Amino acid sequence: MVNECVILADDPSALVELCGISTLERLLRTLQRCGIERATVLSSTPEPIANELARPSWARAQLNLTLRTRPAGPVRLEQIVDLWPRNSDAIPLLLVIPAGSVFDPRLLRVLISQNAPVVLVDSGAGPRTQALIGSAPDTGRGKLCGPALLEYDWASAQNGRLEERLRNGLEHDSLAALDVSAQPLYYVSMCRKLRPFWFPAPSLSNRKLAKRALLDSIQKGPPDIPAWFHAPIETFLVSLLCKTPITPNQLTLFCNVVAWTVTILLVTGHLAWGLGLALIVGVLDGLDGKLARLKLQTSKAGKLEHLFDALFENSWWLALAWHLSVSGKLPHAFFYLGLLIGAEVLNALARASIVRYYGKSISELASFDRIFRLVGGRRNIYVWILALGLILGTVAGAFKLIAWWEAVTAAVRRGEDVPVLAEQEAGHQAEPNGMRTKPEQHKQCGLPVWWTFACQGVDRHPTGERCRQPHQFLAFDESL
Repeated sequence: MVNECVILADDPSALVELCGISTLERLLRTLQRCGIERATVLSSTPEPIANELARPSWARAQLNLTLRTRPAGPVRLEQIVDLWPRNSDAIPLLLVIPAGSVFDPRLLRVLISQNAPVVLVDSGAGPRTQALIGSAPDTGRGKLCGPALLEYDWASAQNGRLEERLRNGLEHDSLAALDVSAQPLYYVSMCRKLRPFWFPAPSLSNRKLAKRALLDSIQKGPPDIPAWFHAPIETFLVSLLCKTPITPNQLTLFCNVVAWTVTILLVTGHLAWGLGLALIVGVLDGLDGKLARLKLQTSKAGKLEHLFDALFENSWWLALAWHLSVSGKLPHAFFYLGLLIGAEVLNALARASIVRYYGKSISELASFDRIFRLVGGRRNIYVWILALGLILGTVAGAFKLIAWWEAVTAAVRRGEDVPVLAEQEAGHQAEPNGMRTKPEQHKQCGLPVWWTFACQGVDRHPTGERCRQPHQFLAFDESL
C-alpha cells in the first residue's frame, strides 16, 4: 500500500476554509487517516502554505511533512519526478494529489490500495454535484478529479504539464481510470448509502453548497423517530461549533456532565427537570461525533464515548427504578429494571451478530427492519415515552412499558439473529476426524469471507487486524 505522496498546494485554492479548516488541512488529516506517513508539499506560494503547515494540529501530527518550492505556473510532471523518493525501486508508485480539492476518505483509500498506475475520474456526477465540480477538467473518461497514482518509469519518461499528461495517459490507455461512479454507495462506518464525494475548492457563490455536502456526509443512518428531530438541530449546532476552538472531546465531557446531572435529578425525584435534561442530552450526544467527522478529529479516545453512553444510560434506569421503588409508585420497579437491562444485553448481542455476518446493521437488511428501527427500543425512544408518561401522570406505567418494549425488541432481534447463527454454523464443515475447518478465506488477508465487507473503503477489518497485503477493496456481497 502506498504510504508517501506529493501534495500540490497553492494559495488561494489550498487555503479556502470550509467548516472551520482549510482544504489543505482537511486533506492532511484525511491522508493520515488513510495510512499515508510522509508527504512532500509542492507549492508556488510557499509563504502562506508554510504558515498554514506551521499551525499546531494534533489531528495530523503523525504525518511527516516537507515543503518544497516550485516556479509559478502550471505543475509540470518533471517537477514531480524531481521529488520522487530516491529509492524509487522500493517506492514504484507515488500518490500525487491537489490540496485545492476535498475528497471523501473512501476514494483516497481505494486509490492508494491500487497496485498499478491509476487516475481518479468521475463519469457520472449527478445534477446536485455538477455545480461543485463544473470547474474540473473534462476527459474522455469523465471529470478529472485530480489525484493520481503514478509509476516512476512512466512519469520519468514524460514531459509537460501534469494535467495534460494525465489526460493523454487516459486517452492512450497508459494510465487506468478509477471511476468514482463505479465505487460502492454503501458507507460502512456511516450505516447508509452515500455516493463518494469530491469537489474542487468552491467559489464564494458555491460555499454554502459545499458546506451542505460536508454536513450531509457526517449524518449516520438510518434514524429512529427522535433522530428525525435531533438531526437538523445537531447539524445546525455543529455548523456553528466547527468555527470555534471547541473540540469533540470537550463536547463529550459536557454531554456526560449533563447526563449524570440527569441521574441525580431522577434519583432524587425531580422527574420533570431530569427528563427535560434527558431530552436535551439526546441532541448533545450526537454533537461530538458529528464534529469529529466534520473536522476529521476522530481518535481512539473518542471510541470510549460508547462506553460512557452505556454507563449514564443505565444509571438513568437505575435511578428511576430506585425512586419509583422507594416512593411506592412502583414496588416491583427493580423487576422491570432487570427485564430492561437483560433485554438490552440480548438486543446488543443480536445486533453484533448481524453486523459481524452481513456488514450492515439489523435495521438495513429489509424494509421491516428499517420500519421497526423507527420505534424499536432505544434510549431516545424511552426518554420520549417517559416524558409522555410524566405529562399523563403515569411515570410508573411508562417505566413498565419501556421494559416490556425492550423485551419485545430483543425478541424481534433474536428472531432475526437465529438464521444468521444457523448460516454461520453451516459454513463450518465437519471433517472426518471431527475437527471443523474454517470458512472460505479472504484471498489477500486470510480472514473469513463474512469479514470481507470491511474491505469496502476501510483498511482494517472489524477485528482490528490490518490486511497484510494491499488489494483492491471489495464491494459487499449480500450472497455471502
